[in-house]
Amino acid sequence: MRKTLATTAALAATSLLLALAPRTARGQDGTTTTTTSATAATTPAAPAPPPPPPPPERAEKEDEGVTDHGRFVGRLGVTYFDITNLPVANPLVGGGGLTSTNVTAPVIGVRYWLMPRIGIDGGIGLGFAGGSDETVANNVDTTVQKVASNGFAFHVGVPVVLADAKHFTFLVIPQATLGFTSATYSPPGGGGPNQSLSGFLADVGVRVGPEIHFGFIGLPQLALQATVGLSYRRSVYKESGGGSSSSDGTSTFGTQVNGDPWAIFTDGISATYYF
Repeated sequence: MRKTLATTAALAATSLLLALAPRTARGQDGTTTTTTSATAATTPAAPAPPPPPPPPERAEKEDEGVTDHGRFVGRLGVTYFDITNLPVANPLVGGGGLTSTNVTAPVIGVRYWLMPRIGIDGGIGLGFAGGSDETVANNVDTTVQKVASNGFAFHVGVPVVLADAKHFTFLVIPQATLGFTSATYSPPGGGGPNQSLSGFLADVGVRVGPEIHFGFIGLPQLALQATVGLSYRRSVYKESGGGSSSSDGTSTFGTQVNGDPWAIFTDGISATYYF
């Protein structure tokens, strides 16, 4: 009995060793293959890569929905509005009454879009004219100083967008301009008292027309505005000196392009560069 139990225990131990030991098998080509019962370690899965960026075609399509005007809402643009001619009394007063001349003061300022449909314009114009005339006759040099005229203009406007497209915006602009001039005329050779010359301009009205951006050539920052308008204008010039004075005032109401078809290219075109 003891012998039988010992034999049985030996057979069980032998079976256990064979189960744990590597198994070796010989293939048909004579090679030996060894397999183990060890469990392979589990490797954690790598995180998923981020999605690729959108292709250029998709980015271009998204950009197509933005107008040139929409790019510059909340940004500042430098604007040349137009040339303002400010009246000032003419010192060469004859017997026919008081006459006037002009001081040219180009108005330059800024345009800022508060929101997509409403903006604000502000500008200032400065002008100065003066000099001297020199004449030499019979070895006599005569120099006469020209009248030194100064002009200042202040401009404000509220551009409103009525319609816009990719490179095009149609605007209506209520606006006002105030101008002031001054000068002093001294007769040559002391031939009379000095004359104090002045002038005033008030222009209130509205302009309509397109603003075209140059985005179609890759320059959306640059825009040209071509408008026509309707305004009320009050022009006054005055002369005083030697205890006397005279003045002349004119009020007009009408279009700002006047009667010349080509005047739109000199009176109605302005440029803006946005930053």
